[in-house]
Amino acid sequence: MLAIIGGTGIYQFEGLDIIAEHLLETPYGQPSAEIIEGQYGELKLFFLARHGSAHQLLPHEVNYRANIWALKSLGVTQIIGLSATGSLQQELEIQGGN
Repeated sequence: MLAIIGGTGIYQFEGLDIIAEHLLETPYGQPSAEIIEGQYGELKLFFLARHGSAHQLLPHEVNYRANIWALKSLGVTQIIGLSATGSLQQELEIQGGN
């Protein structure tokens, strides 16, 4: 079973038909957000917004252990994590930008 963990800017999965929403309690506390169970074409998968559904969690506030434990308890065996990187240093030039 596949799960996608969405990073900054990815708080929902377009085209995913929602089957159920799971808000689980784990030995590590609650995951970052409700885990969405859905159907994407022929593929059934789970989706979790890493920083919360409204990006309310800073990176150091994300309960990574709870996220993984909750996904595993739902039968997830594979995870794709989407993320973005950047810098807070304005003098760094963006490569490949316009």
